[in-house]
This record gives sequence, C-alpha cells and structure tokens, in this order.
Amino acid sequence: MIEYCFKWNYADGRPGVPLTVDEARDRDLAGTEFTAILPARLGSTSPVLVTPVWATGVLVVTFLDEPGRKATEYTFQKRTDDRLFLTRVHTWTYPTDEPGLRLSAASTHETVLYQEDGLVKRVVKDKVERTQETVEYADVPVDSNWEPIPVFGDYGSIARWDR
Repeated sequence: MIEYCFKWNYADGRPGVPLTVDEARDRDLAGTEFTAILPARLGSTSPVLVTPVWATGVLVVTFLDEPGRKATEYTFQKRTDDRLFLTRVHTWTYPTDEPGLRLSAASTHETVLYQEDGLVKRVVKDKVERTQETVEYADVPVDSNWEPIPVFGDYGSIARWDR
C-alpha cells in the first residue's frame, strides 16, 4: 500500500505532513511537491520515497538505509512529454548506524552525473581521508536511464533499485 505526505521527516524517519490519496493526486495534477511512500524493497525494512515536482520537471527516488537515513537518491528530469531521464545518482555512507544523522555527517558522498549523449561524471568525496576524486567517462550506454513518466500511484518502474 502506498501512503503519501508532504516532506519526509528524515530526523524522525516518518512522514512530515500526511496527505490523503486525493490530496496527493491534486498535488500531482497541480505539479506541486508531494512524496509517495512505497513499501520497503526486498531485503530492506525502510520505505522507498518517490517525490515528483512536475512544475520543475523533476522526480526524485530516495532509498533509505536500515537506520532510515538517505543512502541513495536518483534524480530524474523530464525530457519529453512522456519520458524522464536519470540525470544524477547520489550515494552516501555514514560512519555509524546511528539513526537520524544528517547528510553532512556522511563519511563519503558519491555523485554520478549522466548526460543523454553517454558522458558520465563521477565525483567521490571522502571526508575521512579528506579527498575528492573526479572521473569522466564517454560513450556510456544510457538506455536504462530512460523511464516513462509514471501515472499517479504507479511507481514500480521508476522506484527500481537496479539500474
């Protein structure tokens, strides 16, 4: 079952302002932000969060780790009337399993930026080692980065972990 809210509360690991299905659908039609709270993926106990903001042409899928912190985030941007393109993947790791840690407490932060032409840039920041590594790749297949714009409530494809 999918639940809905406005803003997920990462510190408390629960919905910020709960929304009814009708309220979330209205926000979807208006292009304003809301979050769909999907059941945990196989092997996890934390929900998957899907946050469309159609007014800006963006949809974000957030995967939480077991303590409920942001672990991986996919950012899709609307490229055509019916398709999204995965433009960015963020991954965070944390020094402890303490719940409620902010992103600023992450020990590493990896960002992968994708372009439709197959150019990919990967940036890894390691706070412990105080390093930053940047690598660019060309001709990377990006066919799997394309997704149909999901119909309200049908987030199975867009919320896939495996890409």
